[in-house]
Amino acid sequence: MKNAPSFILYNLYQIILGVSIAILRQLENMETLRRRPNATVVQEDVVTLTDDESSSSCSQSSHLSESAVTSAAQQGMLQTKQQTSSDDSTMKSTKLRWIGLLVWPLMLFLPLLLNHTTTYHYSTIFPRSWYTLQGQQLNKSIEEGGIWEWGTSTLYSSSNGNPLRHPLGLSLGISAVAIGQFFLLIYFRLHQQEYLGNTTSIQSRGAVKYNYTAALQNHLSQPGGFVLLGLYLSITWIFNMLPSSYYSFEGGIQYTRVALCLVVQDFLQYVMHRVEHVAHPKMYKISHKPHHKFTNPKLYDAFDGSVPDTAIMILFPLFVTAHIVRDCNVWTYMAFGSSYANWLTLIHSEVTFPWEPMFRRFGLGTAADHHVHHKFFKYNFGHLFMWFDWIAGTYRNPKDVWGKEFNVGV
Repeated sequence: MKNAPSFILYNLYQIILGVSIAILRQLENMETLRRRPNATVVQEDVVTLTDDESSSSCSQSSHLSESAVTSAAQQGMLQTKQQTSSDDSTMKSTKLRWIGLLVWPLMLFLPLLLNHTTTYHYSTIFPRSWYTLQGQQLNKSIEEGGIWEWGTSTLYSSSNGNPLRHPLGLSLGISAVAIGQFFLLIYFRLHQQEYLGNTTSIQSRGAVKYNYTAALQNHLSQPGGFVLLGLYLSITWIFNMLPSSYYSFEGGIQYTRVALCLVVQDFLQYVMHRVEHVAHPKMYKISHKPHHKFTNPKLYDAFDGSVPDTAIMILFPLFVTAHIVRDCNVWTYMAFGSSYANWLTLIHSEVTFPWEPMFRRFGLGTAADHHVHHKFFKYNFGHLFMWFDWIAGTYRNPKDVWGKEFNVGV
């Protein structure tokens, strides 16, 4: 069945694809205009009168005066056009900066696409045996309507009698995160290279310089990053270690449950983060210290840490969160996973985003907030929300170091 948020966002995505193609086609022209000098050199002719010409100077003076007036008018019109063009360019640049907001709904692209009653609905793509109970007899009237009875599917039973879950939901979940990263990384590249307008580095010493290809490869291949996360998701899914509702394809995205999962996950991550910092120096050294080598982090450092760090601060909270919020379905789990992984990536950015002032007002995690932690170590242990730092007294506003360690306005 359609629901209002899914219907609106799905149709928004169709518009986004067309807009994205148009934007990409204009990038080369935008870059040319951005690099073109604004100044226009106007050369003036100098008229010198000889004695022989003095007799006609009076008659020519009026023509020269008219010519000067005309020249001044033309120059004024040229300057006006240049100013108008500059204002239009500034307005377009301001609008383009906000295109990054589309990254947030695009994190949910796959679950919305597959759970919408269109040609791409998953019931028309995947065999029913992949997402229904094994051996379940489907109601023929429901079958003919194109809407199936949802459930779970098992490949076979293990030796102890526990079922091994079909990997369809797992594959879709990992794909949802990957697609969210795809959109995010494209947007960030355009934003960071200032194709969408000027950017501001968070720290006053400027953003770190790096090779884009090498940084991207490192971001995607870290053993303690997406590799370990993928292993965790595979084990917990296949071996039936999640609450039964997580395997259900019934219904759509439960947005309140997505929000609740994000809050619970970040609270547990806040606790484990502080534990890593204060429990014991040896624990900090082997777990979290490798990630803190980045005192001026860039976006591609988000998952560059140690395996123990990821296990303690991400995987353990993920497992506990699933058993606290026990009534999620597969679409909600996918939406939560993609939102969490991509938001965690964004807060490591070396430059600011246009939505950050609004986020900070409501205590939502921003890149500047997280840079405070990487710079000073003892503040801002939260990631997605600053609420727990507010309560515990460990929050430090980036404004406190404007004009010092951080640039003004970040």
